[in-house]
Amino acid sequence: MAIITYAVGSSHGPTNRTPPEEWTRLGAGDQNDPRFDFEAQLAKVRPGMEEELTLEKRQERGAALKVALEKLRESVAAANVDIMVVVSNVHRIWPDDSQPVFGVMRSEVLPVTVPNNQPFNPEDRFKERGSRPKPKTTNKAGHPDLANHLITGLIERGFDIACKDGLREGEAIDEAFGFVYDLLPEGSVTPVVPFMLSRYLPYQASAERCVALGTALRETVETWDSSLHVGLMASGGLSHQVIDEELDARVVAALTTGNLVDLAKLPRERLNGAPGTPEILNWITVAAAMAPTKMTLVDYVPAFRSLAGTGHGLAYGIWD
Repeated sequence: MAIITYAVGSSHGPTNRTPPEEWTRLGAGDQNDPRFDFEAQLAKVRPGMEEELTLEKRQERGAALKVALEKLRESVAAANVDIMVVVSNVHRIWPDDSQPVFGVMRSEVLPVTVPNNQPFNPEDRFKERGSRPKPKTTNKAGHPDLANHLITGLIERGFDIACKDGLREGEAIDEAFGFVYDLLPEGSVTPVVPFMLSRYLPYQASAERCVALGTALRETVETWDSSLHVGLMASGGLSHQVIDEELDARVVAALTTGNLVDLAKLPRERLNGAPGTPEILNWITVAAAMAPTKMTLVDYVPAFRSLAGTGHGLAYGIWD
């Protein structure tokens, strides 16, 4: 039978690939983010935010995230898993797309964006889907057999799972799922199965439901008639586009102590304090799947980018 032997958690997004000298440019883009009230955040930000934005502090944190990512790459290479299941969230949804709470992509081939090494433009986030230039893509391997087993097994365990068999012509999987290729060794042919977990309201699972999902995910993998070793990845989080250090500290403490009870109690209102913060649900799911193994924290980096406290609570961890 198949077994889950390893898991990794990593924040994704523009902060990882933007020089810290330019983080404040990302912060300037937050002023036009229609998903939250920038001025309201500015009015209630904690004292001392100016100190978080000094060039020295940003460079220190930019260096730290690079070290953390390199440690994750080394760990993933050493784990040598046969398949990676990436638990994350579809970010850009076409207006006529279905929008399930849980879903699995069972494509044999996954189109993945080829990095163009261009600076991230924060204004691109708010352009209509069809108005953005289509990315250059390359094909990576999926794993329909495991995908179908996950769908069947999780439905048997009480989870209604949608499936997606492909993308529109010229489209590629989100960085949310594609970021795994930044951690896998260059040239890796390891198949990837995207597990889609909605971060959007109202079709968003509770933290408690994600704990149950993680347990069911482990049980389902372990009933797969295969000798392959499966790895998991929690892609995304922690709090962003407004950093909630208190919430992040609570989540990290629960992950590193294996406290699933506290993770299950995380309130929906707090998890939706900023648009990207519900990605914490990905980590909760993976933590439950790996229990009783506890997460080893590689680093937590609060990458502030504006006086309103916007930015990204970057986290990097390993279950091994």
